Amino acid sequence: MSPLPASAGAEAQGALPPIVLKVVVPCPPERAFDYFTRDLAHWWPLAEFSCAGADAVDVRFEPQVGGSIVESARDGTRHQWGTVREWAPGHRVAFTWHPGRDDREVTRVDVTFAATAQGTLVTLTHGGWDALGARGAKARTEYQNGWPRVFGQRFAEHCIQSPEGEAR
Repeated sequence: MSPLPASAGAEAQGALPPIVLKVVVPCPPERAFDYFTRDLAHWWPLAEFSCAGADAVDVRFEPQVGGSIVESARDGTRHQWGTVREWAPGHRVAFTWHPGRDDREVTRVDVTFAATAQGTLVTLTHGGWDALGARGAKARTEYQNGWPRVFGQRFAEHCIQSPEGEAR
């Protein structure tokens, strides 16, 4: 399943625009939210996109405002990827994003879940690139290339392949 096209306006005058991707998944919003948050380690390609690389064994959301998104490595090392800023199961999760970077250099990710006749429209918006200074444009390009595969394919496929029962 490929992401649906979406337009992205500038975040502010002269700012780098956010990346906006949309996918429709065949489950209700509450289930899609669980698949995105509780099942993150099942669909995220940790060996390719993580701080520990091949030694990464898990990544989890702490399910609350102020909670962390944390990667765990085989040797027990933990890497914080971000901090949850909004937690509304079935509706929205928003978080700062800084895997492998200092937590003062964060971008923002907002994911919304809306019921449709086909299931749920899940919209991922990743912005705040200017916080990265001179690296912002390069980082945005990297995520522009990565999010369609990670979110648009891996997450969407996980939703399709997962049973309608409890999220894993």
